[in-house]
Amino acid sequence: MKKPVTTARRQLSVEISNYLQQEIRQGHLAAGARIPTEAQLCDQFKVSRNVVREAVARLKSEGLVESHQGIGTFVSKKNLRSGFRINNAEVQGDLAKLRQLYEMRLDLEISAAGMAARRRSREQLEKIQQLFIELRQAAWTDTNLVEKSLAFKQAIVEATGNEYFESFVIHLTQNTLDATSLEQRLISSNTLKTTLIQEYQAIFDAIRLGDPDLARRAAWQHVIHSAERNGIRGLQGWEITRMTTLGETYAPPCPAPLPASHKPQLPLPANACDCHFHIIGEATTYPFTAHRSYTPPSASFTQYLQLQKTLGLSRGVIVQPSVYGYDNQLLLDTLERSGDQFRGVVVISEHTPDSELWHMHALGVRGVRINLLYKSGVEVSDVTSLAYKIAPLGWHLQLLVDISEFADLYETLAYLPVEVVIDHMGHMPTNIGVSHPRFQELIRLLQEGKAWVKLSGAYRFTSQTQSPYSDVAPLAKALIQSNSEHILWATDWPHVCINTPMPDDTNLLEEFFSWVDNDEALIEQILVRNPAQLYGF
Repeated sequence: MKKPVTTARRQLSVEISNYLQQEIRQGHLAAGARIPTEAQLCDQFKVSRNVVREAVARLKSEGLVESHQGIGTFVSKKNLRSGFRINNAEVQGDLAKLRQLYEMRLDLEISAAGMAARRRSREQLEKIQQLFIELRQAAWTDTNLVEKSLAFKQAIVEATGNEYFESFVIHLTQNTLDATSLEQRLISSNTLKTTLIQEYQAIFDAIRLGDPDLARRAAWQHVIHSAERNGIRGLQGWEITRMTTLGETYAPPCPAPLPASHKPQLPLPANACDCHFHIIGEATTYPFTAHRSYTPPSASFTQYLQLQKTLGLSRGVIVQPSVYGYDNQLLLDTLERSGDQFRGVVVISEHTPDSELWHMHALGVRGVRINLLYKSGVEVSDVTSLAYKIAPLGWHLQLLVDISEFADLYETLAYLPVEVVIDHMGHMPTNIGVSHPRFQELIRLLQEGKAWVKLSGAYRFTSQTQSPYSDVAPLAKALIQSNSEHILWATDWPHVCINTPMPDDTNLLEEFFSWVDNDEALIEQILVRNPAQLYGF
């Protein structure tokens, strides 16, 4: 009986990849050497280019070769997986071993999808989209299906910026596709083609939106469904919604803030402003959203006023915490009774009515926050749309984001129709350093007057456990030197959701003094004049 074309082709591609692998292992093809061209291999083995391409794709998935566009394919000098091998012959037909492959893929592909959603640049997103289109076309023309599927996933793991994912995930996926004969089964089932494309579409859509949670869930469901299609059920439990459930219900409690221990050594100038603090009400009166990352204790406006008095502050900006999602009622109630010395920054959606925005404006709201670190219901894709929505009110857009994972930072923010404020100095781990490309983009935005930066939350991204956070000082000073007229300062009280000991607010203020070398003119600039300009005091 004649073998199906796809089976025969797969066996030929395995034969070629085994031959090239042996040449590499035996040193006949040294690291950095160019392997034979497609034409040479086609002639040597009397096969088509598609067979050769599948063979080379296998070698790429194992980290043995790498392509350089316009030059050729070369033996990898890194060879990241030389110590890790999967015997494909053993996996085929052995559900126990195949289950082990899927178990490894599950967590790795979920993590890769989430990281790609956070980190992908516009160029990487365009590549993922193009490869998805090619994959969809390949599914319906029955050509190069394995190659296109691997290329799509390769583009996703490349967007993580993690070279180990780039090597390991593709290696596992390649072996799974080989062991389960995906290509042959796709050719005989239009239903399977449709299902697979829908799963890949969900992953792509989540990465395009910049939603890490959604990307992880889409990847989770894809791998779980793939395993079930291959006779493996109950992979890491039986709940297909497990990712959703865990993501929505784990909200650990936070400790309460400390009372300020003493007044600061330097008296503050009149009208000094704390540009970022939160008010947390009693949960029975102001319920938290179920879609949150933490559960804070009550932190009342009365408590804050005591802190404000101790520190010598006069003005303040109340910022909507993520635990309330789009429900700004507590913030608005507080503004209504607080007088003209306070302003607010809210969380809204594209669907918030303009009439509601103008009502907020009358109460003292002057900005909208997009929180990309903690669950709040907003995503990267909201940046531009919300900027245009609030432009008529003269509001600013405030971003809580780890800038080291925000691709295209300058291009995304420099041309928005509103002022942009970056929370917590960009929330970038201090061990990355001021030379990091994204931090330099933030410096450029500051220098050009296209962004404001808050000197706050040092304990959130320091590598130390107690103040003074000396590793934060180089970042703070670099920001101040870039453009002191666009620098703000804030307590970030009541310091929710932190993994360091609770800070003393007086110590935080005095650490700010050290960043400006106790320069009274600079202190007045940052604490009084800059907030007055941005918030309209």
